Amino acid sequence: MRQTYLLLLLLGLLLSAACTRLPTAEPVVEHDFGHLFRAQGLEGSLLFYDEAAGQFVAYNAARCRQGFLPASTFKIPNTLIALQTGALRDTADSCPWDGTVRSIASWNQDMPFARALRVSAVPCYQQLARHLGVAAYQQWLPKLGYPGMVVTPATLDTFWLDGTSRISQFEQISFLRRLQAETLPIEKRHQQAVKQLLILKKTPTATLYGKTGWRFRSARNPDNGWLVGWLTRADGRHIFFALNAEPLSGQPADARFGPARQLIVEAALKELGF
Repeated sequence: MRQTYLLLLLLGLLLSAACTRLPTAEPVVEHDFGHLFRAQGLEGSLLFYDEAAGQFVAYNAARCRQGFLPASTFKIPNTLIALQTGALRDTADSCPWDGTVRSIASWNQDMPFARALRVSAVPCYQQLARHLGVAAYQQWLPKLGYPGMVVTPATLDTFWLDGTSRISQFEQISFLRRLQAETLPIEKRHQQAVKQLLILKKTPTATLYGKTGWRFRSARNPDNGWLVGWLTRADGRHIFFALNAEPLSGQPADARFGPARQLIVEAALKELGF
């Protein structure tokens, strides 16, 4: 059994490295969004994919190909797997509070998984991971084309938060394109349910979908944050995005870090005329 897990671990690392090195077939145009990051006290990278044009627009393209822990952006595939396998009947299923008082007040209560995704309730998804088990992830993550996750019994409820799992911004967008088009090997009703939970903003002309992620600062690593998603315009055009950012010079995240990611993406979309 130990040899099997070691082999799966090695294969996961090799696949992650291979996926990160693969060139994209679509052209990549560089655009400097550094001023948007600096205005929020951040540094990082930002990647867009304009589906109609078949073109990527990247700020810091080399960094867009690097792998980072997915943090709470992993709640997207996690929810899909749970729905498809029956671990969740639907997103109204309740996550019971375990009674442990945590610093994020919104986590200290029973809640449906629909809310757990929106408020990024880590304890709920750790409960869910323990219910799903290693085998379910090892079966479904390759099917979803979600690479780079290293799932073992020892990392079952932390692999997306800590350790050696990695995913790049190009890989995040590849996965999101298939979710948006509802072509993942998941029942369409489940894909539609998750997509509805990702709505961040609606206007008469567009709908913004997205999910944040935040790997908290540790002794070895700075705060690292994600925002991944897409913009659907009223004319049916889809623009996908993946932002990854850290505070300047490795400083601790301040009060701007939470909202800054969406502010940067929205400003960049406007700058590009989307």
